[in-house]
Amino acid sequence: MRSARLSTDAPTMYAWDAGHAAGVASDEGLAVEAVNEALADAPPDTSARIRRVQVGEVSGNYVTLAVVGVARRDAETGAVEWTDGGPW
Repeated sequence: MRSARLSTDAPTMYAWDAGHAAGVASDEGLAVEAVNEALADAPPDTSARIRRVQVGEVSGNYVTLAVVGVARRDAETGAVEWTDGGPW
């Protein structure tokens, strides 16, 4: 598998997905807020993650640089729990 070429001037963004909701934020804190809001309205045990991404130079697709947060909505309490990364 070939690695994607990244533009040297491409901004770093934060792509997030939580159940049926997803988005891209310019700031990691905004992505955390969006995940918390999405999971608050999601069914129990819904999971989410935040990825640091850049747009590939050739493909124009988001290229994952790292997963920076993983969360889920607890089935018993309904609380959003960050199991990896998250609100720092």
